[in-house]
Amino acid sequence: MLNTIKKISVSLASAIVLLQSCSQKDLVDLTPEFSLDALSNPSSMKQVGEVLTGAYASFRDGNYFGSGSGTGGGWALMPDVLSDNLYETIESLANSRAMADWIYNSSTGQIATFYSAPYAVIARANIVLRDVDKFTTAATQKQANRYKGQAYAMRALAHFDLLRYFASSYDRNSTTALAMPYIKEFIVSASAKPSRITNKDYYDQVLADLSAAIPLLSNVDAVINPSAGLSRPYIDLATIYAIQARVYLYAGMWPEAVTAATNAINLRPLVNLDQTAFSGMYNQTNAGEIIWNVQFEAGQSGPTFLVYFATNSRSYFRPALEIATTTGTSGLIQSNDIRYSAYFSTVGSGLALTKYRGKNAVSDGNANFIVFRTGEMYLIRAEARAKNSQEDLALNDLNALRSARITGYTPVTGLTGTPLLNAIADERRRELVGEGHRFFDLKRTTRTIARGSTCGNTALSPTGNCTLAPTAREWTLPIPESVIRANGNLKQNDGYN
Repeated sequence: MLNTIKKISVSLASAIVLLQSCSQKDLVDLTPEFSLDALSNPSSMKQVGEVLTGAYASFRDGNYFGSGSGTGGGWALMPDVLSDNLYETIESLANSRAMADWIYNSSTGQIATFYSAPYAVIARANIVLRDVDKFTTAATQKQANRYKGQAYAMRALAHFDLLRYFASSYDRNSTTALAMPYIKEFIVSASAKPSRITNKDYYDQVLADLSAAIPLLSNVDAVINPSAGLSRPYIDLATIYAIQARVYLYAGMWPEAVTAATNAINLRPLVNLDQTAFSGMYNQTNAGEIIWNVQFEAGQSGPTFLVYFATNSRSYFRPALEIATTTGTSGLIQSNDIRYSAYFSTVGSGLALTKYRGKNAVSDGNANFIVFRTGEMYLIRAEARAKNSQEDLALNDLNALRSARITGYTPVTGLTGTPLLNAIADERRRELVGEGHRFFDLKRTTRTIARGSTCGNTALSPTGNCTLAPTAREWTLPIPESVIRANGNLKQNDGYN
């Protein structure tokens, strides 16, 4: 039975977050056995490990990589709902209508929960980093390395995820654009009122944390994710490279993105036209090309419920017809593509996104969420190469990924410039649908959201807003009103005052 750390209260960025966590095993049983006061504990290396696993549990939050009934899924499915990948159906309970129609403001409830979810991860990571050295000896140094490396990575990823929603600009070198506060201490105080820092300082700290994690996770006491496992629930060296690659892509650091993506690819080879291995990543029958997944077990919900309520086959949001159709003969993903049957099923009168319906053949919504996998790394490398005047290599990556997905694929030749970048963007849409990328991809490339044929068709969808211009305020979420009231040092995003 797993232990649970409970009753930890933290004031971060003026939001009070109640934290709960469990011991470092397989994130299965969350039955509490004791309580810790975070001010004076952990009191042993074992309990440091339990706080670390609590940080992993925080990623399962229904507003992070989990979801509730028609809500949540902040970094899992909401970016697809906000974009042009999914459309709201008449089966919807309208729980996320404010998000889907871009009519949110600083008082919208889901905004507040999206804001607080990453801070729970950050808080626990900071407790680990605060206390682990107290219990480190020569005999436990490599164990400490394992804990610290993962904690640095968690802190970096959670901060980067906050940047994606709450910063208006992704300019890596800007000394005027505001990112978020970068929280490096666990502080229990109502007087803690951090300010937003510039993009340059913020990226510097994200990348510094990731750089600190690499030597630590290169010298550990145990294999973090056994190669024979069917999932990869813990952050290892490959995950660090994958996080780096994603951060470098947003930052426009093209050579660095190529190097980091290549490092990740070398540790996790691409699945090549293997339907069993590819589909198995989503139902936990095969690890496939998973780099890191958030693990959900019985009673811990899952990522699907915002879009597809597995237990009664109710689809609140369905794939846009431009993505795929029930016939499998039109749209970006067609039936000769191994992604088609891995991602979709015909449910009722239309196609549903069922990649998270459950494990094995069970349809209960209890599936893992894959945060990083090799397909994304190929697309990061392709885009970075295309932007760095290596278009032949970029096209090689694009063709390699398509050849690994589409039966009978004939590699294309001669793509350069804008057509090449558009092809990579379309491939990201194919490869990563329902995995939390589309809204951010459109935001970072300053494109217009133009929803397809279902938008405005009241027989299919109640969604009323069909386009979002690159200059619209809604690309950047507002800082929650309650947080602004509590912390006068935080500047609200433009357009929400």
